[in-house]
Amino acid sequence: MESDEEWIARLRRTALRDAEEIAPRPSFPVYGLAEPDLGLGVLTSLSDSSAEEITLAYGDPLAQGGPHLSINTALPADDEAAGALRRMLDDEHNRIVDHAGVEDPEDGEAEFSDTITVVDGAELTGPIYREGPLWTARFTVSDVVVTVVARGVAPTHLRLATVGDLRPYLERRGEWIARLIEAHRRRPVPELPAMTGLDVYRTLIEELLGFQVRHREAAREGRLPRRRVGDGRLYGPMWQRAVRELERSGRLSREAANRTVTSVVNQLTRLADRAEWFSDKRLADLAVDETIRYAVLGQPVSSRDAQLAWERVTLDGRPEDTKVWLETWDKWATA
Repeated sequence: MESDEEWIARLRRTALRDAEEIAPRPSFPVYGLAEPDLGLGVLTSLSDSSAEEITLAYGDPLAQGGPHLSINTALPADDEAAGALRRMLDDEHNRIVDHAGVEDPEDGEAEFSDTITVVDGAELTGPIYREGPLWTARFTVSDVVVTVVARGVAPTHLRLATVGDLRPYLERRGEWIARLIEAHRRRPVPELPAMTGLDVYRTLIEELLGFQVRHREAAREGRLPRRRVGDGRLYGPMWQRAVRELERSGRLSREAANRTVTSVVNQLTRLADRAEWFSDKRLADLAVDETIRYAVLGQPVSSRDAQLAWERVTLDGRPEDTKVWLETWDKWATA
């Protein structure tokens, strides 16, 4: 397995190779920052070999207060402007969580309006979403769509211009990635909450169901789910602790313990998605408790028939088995 240093060196070599492949620019015009002066830009994303979209970033990617700005140039796509721009704000909140490792709460209600900017000397009007120091705007230029996402930069100061050569932006990509990796290394490792016994499984399930609820609510509002500091860094260790706890107390092999934890997680997350009664916290908490006690301790529970029905689902996965499983849980919930 290559070290982080070897990986970074490989990324730099790849960036230089990519520069030779797409320089001086792809088949459509790409736009970059003319004003304000945020220093040299970096190419942060290139969609695929056909280069149907390219994103250039400027400023400090780790500064929560900015200044930071990204400019995405893409071929037109069917995407409702207001909803797409609102999701871009969600994505920017998630970016700072990932890059800087800090929570990035919303700063009031986002406001939708129009803005004017200058692109290659011509004034253009486009929609803009503003939320405190964050904003995202979109313009149609020369048959491409340009989307700007900014943090700590006034939209009235924005000026865009055609980028003639992407090579310098690509050459800086390795350094940009290396800086993000180094910042990630320096973050403190999140501590697992202290717990023993069945609380090990309850905490894991609570974390996963909370994540699922955030996804579901965001989807209902047409937004992106918001990430929190520690998402992903706690999930794996919590899962492994649950497996070790079951392995130790249940005298199971690690493989068998992992299968059991997986089954518990899959059943409860699927119930949260598909059973209407799961929105009742009392019933949801009881279903979580009974599923854990049945799977981990082998105790008799009132939902035993539903637990057995789930075992048939995991063995065969037939639609009729899933239907019976849900119906059996519904009977338990209304008993």
